[in-house]
Amino acid sequence: MTDHRQMKMNHEDRRITDQEIIKAIMSENIVCTVAIQDEPYPYIVPMNYGYVWEEKLVLYMHMADKGHRLDLLGKNPFVSCNINMFLDRFGKKRYRNEGHDYRSVTVFGRAEIVSNGEPEEFLKGLNALRKNAGHTLLRKAPANKNLLVLKVTADVITAKAQYPIKDIEEAAMPPLDWEAGKEHL
Repeated sequence: MTDHRQMKMNHEDRRITDQEIIKAIMSENIVCTVAIQDEPYPYIVPMNYGYVWEEKLVLYMHMADKGHRLDLLGKNPFVSCNINMFLDRFGKKRYRNEGHDYRSVTVFGRAEIVSNGEPEEFLKGLNALRKNAGHTLLRKAPANKNLLVLKVTADVITAKAQYPIKDIEEAAMPPLDWEAGKEHL
């Protein structure tokens, strides 16, 4: 079995370990792709998400109270989640001499299902989702019995970019029409 804490990545110099930069990348995105154990192939699904990073990073997503995802998670709660952004600069000015640009955060963790029977955690998860999407927060948990929150607590977090990123201002990718002469050239 792979020890994801010990994995080396290609271009280690591009690894991002700063928690604030990782949070900034995650805040630029509202979609997380979740990979769930299935046979013979992993089952992957894009989901809206929010997050809270206190002692550990926790991702929250919403889902229906039935379906293939729920069946699979009941068998094996270990998941991988990827949050990424990609920008193709083909035909545009290159930035740092690169033809494309990306940021990526991958989370390896354990998923659990939260229902409205756990109103405090349920509301926390929904509000994390709403905050990440730029919506107003809920004051109380909705009574919708068909709605569940998928909570993924991170065991391992890896992050990487097209080029080394040293500060939080670089978390957002420079637009296609960036101006020459900027400090990151």
